[in-house]
Amino acid sequence: MTETMTPLDIDPPAAGQMTPLADDLYWIRFTLPFRLNHINLYALDTDAGWLLLDCGINTDSNAEQWQPMLDGPLAGKPIAGIIVSHHHADHVGYAGTLAALTGAPIYMGAIEHDMATMMLGHSAAAAGDRAGNAYANFGLDADTVARAYEGGNYYRTLVGDLPPVTIVPAGHEFRTKHGSFTVRFDAGHSPGHMSLSDHARQIYIGVDFLLPRISPNISVGYGNLDEDVLASYLTYLQGMSDMGADWLIVSGHDWPYYGGGIRARQLIAHHEKRLNRLVEAGQPLSTATAMAALFPFELTDHEVYFASCEARAHLNHLVTRGIMERTSVDGVAIFNPVP
Repeated sequence: MTETMTPLDIDPPAAGQMTPLADDLYWIRFTLPFRLNHINLYALDTDAGWLLLDCGINTDSNAEQWQPMLDGPLAGKPIAGIIVSHHHADHVGYAGTLAALTGAPIYMGAIEHDMATMMLGHSAAAAGDRAGNAYANFGLDADTVARAYEGGNYYRTLVGDLPPVTIVPAGHEFRTKHGSFTVRFDAGHSPGHMSLSDHARQIYIGVDFLLPRISPNISVGYGNLDEDVLASYLTYLQGMSDMGADWLIVSGHDWPYYGGGIRARQLIAHHEKRLNRLVEAGQPLSTATAMAALFPFELTDHEVYFASCEARAHLNHLVTRGIMERTSVDGVAIFNPVP
C-alpha cells in the first residue's frame, strides 16, 4: 500500500493577504521570477508584535509585494523581528532592506550568517573565478564556463547587504501568543538550515528541508566541490522518517501538509533512485554528464548552477559509499565505477 501525505485543506493566500495556519501562525506567499515561481513566508504573532520568517529576494518585484503587507494585514503592530532560515537568496535577500524599513532585528544561525557574509563579500572577479573554476572542474562546455567567469557576483544581484544580526543557537525558543517554537539546525540543502518546532501543538516549520512536492536542492558549494552534502541530508531524513502523521508540516514552497515521516521516506527513495541512475549509466562520468543524466531538459544559466552542483553532490556520495572513485583528467573530475 502506497503511503500518502495529506495536504491541509486550505488555499494559498492571495497577493497582499495572509492566511492563518494556527492562532498565531500566518502564511504569506510571494512570487519569484524563476522556474520555482513562489516562496512561502510566515508571520508569527507575539506579545511584542509580528515575528516574520524569511524575506524573499532583493528586487523591486519583491519590494512591491512587501509594501502592501506592511500597510495591510501586518499594520497596527510593530515588526518585532525577522527570522532568516538560511542564506539562500529567496530567504535572506530582502532581509537588510526589510530591517531598515521596520527597525526590526534579524535573527540567524551562525553558519548561515557566515555563508551570507562570505558570499556578499566576494568581489565580482573573485565570485566569477569561483564559479568558472568549479564549472571547468565539472566538465561543462566552454561557453558555459566562460559565462561563469564573466558573471560576477550573481548572489549580490539578489541579496542586499545585511546589518549586524542577532545569532541564535540551537534550542533557542521564539515565544508566540499561543505557543513556543524551538530552533534546530540541519545540513544538506544548506549547511546550517534553521527549522522551528512547536512540540506541544505538533507544528513543524521545516522551510526547505521537507518540501511536499519537490526535493530541496542538495548541492555542493564552490568552496568544497568534493564534500558529501547528500550524506548530511539523508541523515536528516532518516531522523525525520518516524515523525507522526498528526504533525502539521509548514514549508518554504508549495503547501502545508500532514505526513512528514511519509515525505521523509519518499525523499530518501527519490535520492536513492538518482544514485542508481548514475550507477546504471555504466561509464566514467563527469559532473556535466551526470547532470545531463539527472536533468535531461534545457536549463537556464540560473538552473545550471543548481543542477550541476546537485549532480556533483550525488557523485560525491557514491564515492563515500565506495561505489565510485574520483580521478582527474586535464582538470576535470571523472568518476568511475569501483572495480
